[in-house]
Amino acid sequence: MKFPFTIIILLILIATIVVYVVNIDANYSELEESQYISSEKGNIKIKNTFYFVYEDALRSETRNITIKDSNYGKAILDEISKGSQNTYFKSIFDFNVKISSVELINETCYINFENTPEWEQLLNDSRLDLYLWSVVNSLTDNTNIKDVQILVEGVQKELSLHGFNLNAPLPKLESLNYSKKETASDTVLKFLDYMNSMRFDLAYSLITKNSMRNYDYSAFIKYANTYNDAHAGYVRGSYYTKIKVDEHLVYVKFSKEFETDGYSISYYDQWTVVLEEDSFRININSNSMNNN
Repeated sequence: MKFPFTIIILLILIATIVVYVVNIDANYSELEESQYISSEKGNIKIKNTFYFVYEDALRSETRNITIKDSNYGKAILDEISKGSQNTYFKSIFDFNVKISSVELINETCYINFENTPEWEQLLNDSRLDLYLWSVVNSLTDNTNIKDVQILVEGVQKELSLHGFNLNAPLPKLESLNYSKKETASDTVLKFLDYMNSMRFDLAYSLITKNSMRNYDYSAFIKYANTYNDAHAGYVRGSYYTKIKVDEHLVYVKFSKEFETDGYSISYYDQWTVVLEEDSFRININSNSMNNN
């Protein structure tokens, strides 16, 4: 039995209406503002890293910001002007400098400062380079901006900083960003972690050249295995450093508890650390283990 064509069409229409009615009252979970990009014309949201000045380096903070009318530079500078979450971190806006315009042309952001007494005060600050690159590094974190041209009343300034001149666009300079300086004890703890995880190749890279002359890699593996055997069952604990004229002595505590009688034993390993080619290295020739 064949259905007339008109009946088939009618059934399709009825099915469509039923689906529409069922869904028109459906409840959909509402997205939070942070979960979507606004459909408002010209507005987009981006995540950007912002840099501020503290002591002798740039400290970073990451935030989500809204860009209006594709003016990335202005949005980023506006966010910097709000200040850091850490009140000790500073920016150029702590000098109350005034910016008359911000433009992005061919991936270069042009910032035009007003020639005010506050600008002159910034120029005379001993950390001028950090304040300027806190802006440069913040702006160039965005892929739309390659470098930053500083202008004062529309004019380029002649001033050399870190091999660059303000009369040309300034690129990102990551060397000014803060990075933790490794201490002698940091090197020893890293060395011990490598030894414990059997990464003897990485541990070997942390010893002095003189140690390497006395221990080739195969000899070092034997040394490492002996060390691990001697420390089996012990737990690494506190540590401290004695600083001498030409070396650091790092003492690391190891402890072991005995389940049978509840007593424990502990001792300190002594590691001699020297500065070699601007990096701390361990002199295992002078290492003293199991000093009770």
